[in-house]
Amino acid sequence: MRQSEPTQTSLSRLPEPGKRNRRAIRRRLLDLGWYGLITLAGVSVIAALLAIFIYLLSEVVPLFKTVSAELKPWSAASQTAGINALPPVNNMLSAETTMLQFAEAASFTADFKLVDALQRYVVLAKHSGEACLLQLNRQLDGCVQRLSLTDRTVDLTAAIWLAGQQSLITGDSSGQLKQWFLLADKQGQVRLSWVKPFQQRSASIVAISPEQGRSGFAVVDAEGGISLFYSTLSKPLWQKRWPELVTSAVAPDALRFNTANDKLWLLKHEQPLSYLTIDNKHPEISWRTLWQKVWYESWQQPEYVWQSSGGAELYQGKYSLVPLTVGTLKAAFYALLFAVPLAILAAIYSVCYLAEPLRSRLSNLIELMALFPTVIIGFLAAIWLAPALEQHLLALLLFMAMTPLAVFLLAKYWLLLPAFLQRPTGSTSTLLLMLVLLVGSAALAFWLGIFAEQYWFAGSLRFWLNSQGIDYQQRNALVVGLAMGFAVLPVVFSLSYDALAQIPKQLTLGAYALGANQWQIVQRIMLPVAAPGILAAMMLGLSRAIGETMIILMATGNNPITNFNLFEGLRSLTATLAIELPEAAVNSSHYRVLFLVAILLFIFTFACNTLADLVRQRLRRNLQRLDS
Repeated sequence: MRQSEPTQTSLSRLPEPGKRNRRAIRRRLLDLGWYGLITLAGVSVIAALLAIFIYLLSEVVPLFKTVSAELKPWSAASQTAGINALPPVNNMLSAETTMLQFAEAASFTADFKLVDALQRYVVLAKHSGEACLLQLNRQLDGCVQRLSLTDRTVDLTAAIWLAGQQSLITGDSSGQLKQWFLLADKQGQVRLSWVKPFQQRSASIVAISPEQGRSGFAVVDAEGGISLFYSTLSKPLWQKRWPELVTSAVAPDALRFNTANDKLWLLKHEQPLSYLTIDNKHPEISWRTLWQKVWYESWQQPEYVWQSSGGAELYQGKYSLVPLTVGTLKAAFYALLFAVPLAILAAIYSVCYLAEPLRSRLSNLIELMALFPTVIIGFLAAIWLAPALEQHLLALLLFMAMTPLAVFLLAKYWLLLPAFLQRPTGSTSTLLLMLVLLVGSAALAFWLGIFAEQYWFAGSLRFWLNSQGIDYQQRNALVVGLAMGFAVLPVVFSLSYDALAQIPKQLTLGAYALGANQWQIVQRIMLPVAAPGILAAMMLGLSRAIGETMIILMATGNNPITNFNLFEGLRSLTATLAIELPEAAVNSSHYRVLFLVAILLFIFTFACNTLADLVRQRLRRNLQRLDS
C-alpha cells in the first residue's frame, strides 16, 4: 500500500521556518555557552594547580640562592653599622690569670687558649699543633687528652669554637682547615675527635671567626682571600680574593660577625679596616644536607636526621628529607600490602561469583567505607588497635597465616560437606560459612598465641623481640598499615570492580561455550583484560596512602627514622606539615623547607594520579576495541 502523502493539516503543525531557525540558533548558543563554561572550569583548575605550584616554588627558591658579599671600606659614616655593638669573642676565659693556672696545672705552655661557652672544657694548644684538653671541674687532674691538631710539618695558626660549642675549627700554615667534635668514647670519657677537613685554602690561615647563633664561620688567609663556610659542608659557600689586603697596612689579623651575621668586620689590632655585607640567609640548607648523610655536632657518626627544633639555645637545625620520604613510602607500602590483595580478591569475587542483588549490596557497602572519617580511624588505631596489637601480636600474625590455609582446606574438602552447605558459590549461605570460618580462625589464633607466648617467647612476644635487638614500639608501621589499609581498600576495590565489570560479556560467554570453568575464565580472560584498570586502582591507592595525614599523625610515634622495620614508628611528609608548619617562623629555613616538603607531596601525588589516568585510558581503548 502506498504511503499517503502528508496532508495540509500535518504540515501546518510544523513551526514556521523563521521560528525553527531561531530555535536552532538558540540551541547552538546554549551549546556554545555550556562548552565555554566547561572549558573555563577546566582551565581554571589547571591554572589553580599551576598557581599553587608556582607559589610553593617561590617559597623554596630562596633556600638555594647563591651567597653574595661585597667589601666596603671603613668610614665614619659606616660606624652606624655598629662596630661597637659587636658581640665579644667568647673563646677566651675572662681572666688570663685563671688560664695560666690551668696551663700550669697541666704543665702545658699554650699559645691558644679556648674555653667553651658552658665553661666545661678548655683547649690549650701550641703553634706546633700539640694540644691539651682540660675539664674545668677536674682542672687539677691535668690534661684528660693530649693530641695534635695539625700535621707535623705545619704550624697551627688559628682555632675557634663554633656557636654550638661542640665543634672546634682549626687552621694551619698550609691553608688546611679541620673540624673537631667533643665526643664520648666507649668508656664515657669525652674526647676531642677529628671529624673532617674542609677545602684547603691556597695560603696560610690568618684568622677564623664563628657566626653568631649558627654553625658557620669565615676565614681569611695570607693572600687576602676571604671564604665563608658552614660546618656541615666541606666546600666554601662563597670565596673571593682581594690582593690589596696583603699589604701590611690593611692586612686584617681578625674577623668578627655582627649579631645578624649580615656583616663581617675585618679588624687589625681590634680596629676596623673594612667590612663585608653578606647575603647568606640559609647556609644550613643544600642538596647535600637534604638528601645525604651529615655528621652533626655531638653525633657519633653521619646520619639522616630530621630535627627541626631542640632545647639548646644555640641549636643546629637538621633538615634531612630522607627520613620523611622513607616514612611516607613505608606507611604507603604496608597500607597497600594489607589493602591491595583484599580489595582485588573482593572485586573478583563480587563480579565473578556473587549474584544480584547481593553483589550490588556488598559492593555498595564496601564503597561506603570510603566515607568513614579518617580522624576516627586514626583515633581508634591509636586508642584501641595499638594497645591490642601490643598484647596480642602473635595472635594477629597467626591469624594472618591460618586464614588462607583454612580457606584452602575448606575448598579441598568442599564435597565432603553436608548437602545443605554445598550451595552455589556466592550464595548467602556461602558468605555465612566464610564468616564462621573467619571467626573460628580468629579464636584459634588467639588461643594458640597465648599458648605459644607462654612456652616459647617468655610470656610476651614484644619483650622477646626487644631482647633479640628488634625494637618494638606500640604505635608502629603495623598499626598504620592496618588502619590506613582500611581507608585505602575502598578506593582499590571500587576501581578494580569497575575494571572487571566492564569486560564485554561475549568474551566470558564464548569461554563458557568452549568449556572453560569460572576460575579459568577469571585467570585467562578477565584478569589479563582488566590488568590495566587494576594497576590504575593500585596507583590511585598509592596516591591516597601518600596523601593521608590524620591516621599517620595519630597512629604512629612520629619518629623520623630511616628503616622499614614493621614494629617501629615513622614520620611522614604530611604529618610533618601538619605538626610543624603552624609553629614555623615565617621566612626561616625551617619554614621554607616545609614548603619543599609540600612540593614533594605535590609531585608524588601528581605522578601517581597521572600514571593511573594514562593506564585507565589504555584500558578504555582496549575495551572499546574488544567491544567492536
